[in-house]
Amino acid sequence: MCSAYFINMVSDFHNDILTASGDLKELSQSVSCCVCALFRGGRSFQTLRKTARKFLNARPDNLFLGLEDIGYFEDGNAAEICSWRPVYASLTWNGENALAGGCESDGRLTEKGRGAVKALSEHKICIDCAHLNRGSFADVLDCGVYGLLDSHTCLCGVCQHPRNLEDWQVREIAARGGLVGICFVGRFLKEGGNAGVEDVFRHIDYGVQKFGVRAICLGSDFNGTDDLPQGIRKYEDLYRLRDRMLHAHYKDADADAILKENLKNFLNLCANNG
Repeated sequence: MCSAYFINMVSDFHNDILTASGDLKELSQSVSCCVCALFRGGRSFQTLRKTARKFLNARPDNLFLGLEDIGYFEDGNAAEICSWRPVYASLTWNGENALAGGCESDGRLTEKGRGAVKALSEHKICIDCAHLNRGSFADVLDCGVYGLLDSHTCLCGVCQHPRNLEDWQVREIAARGGLVGICFVGRFLKEGGNAGVEDVFRHIDYGVQKFGVRAICLGSDFNGTDDLPQGIRKYEDLYRLRDRMLHAHYKDADADAILKENLKNFLNLCANNG
């Protein structure tokens, strides 16, 4: 297969297109479905609200909203944020905020964070554990969370990194019917970076062998990183990843499940439960 035929054959759990102000129509035509992440960064809640409303008013049917770092979540805006119906919300980024501790901090889930998890769960919004440190992840498990996932990460079983998931974390996500999106950040894929298609495959294959085909999908982090693997710069390039999977004797159906169907089915389920 070549890139010319690899259109609408991929689903993506995490694309930072809303942060990059990219072309939604072009994205919609390139993927089967995609979660468009709205990253807090240094943006005010007013700016985030404007961006979310603009997206929701114009989004194609195969694009969905995700929230990255909801440190702005509080009683005064909780109802409005939940009304946006994001597929998921992550509590923090790499550092520590009023809700939880990220992978570069020692902070834990706070009382305010527990309140946010409860409110989101009551509205059937999944918690994205991307960027959480191990302690905050464990704290979230104790909250009786509605749904748990990791939209964009890699696996410590292949590459040790604070942003990557340990096996026990993947197991907790899979046990709750959640998905783990393998991302395309070089330094998460391979120690020292300089990653390629083979490194992406190694993380996918490790996840499949340990936790099953239905636990793994793609969470590219396109538009959120410049540290992309060699040979993967856009969705059309992912034919190389599918070819690698088939070369490793993956069945067509299993390759398609990981690249597209697992996430597509998950998003359909979220839409029906909303």
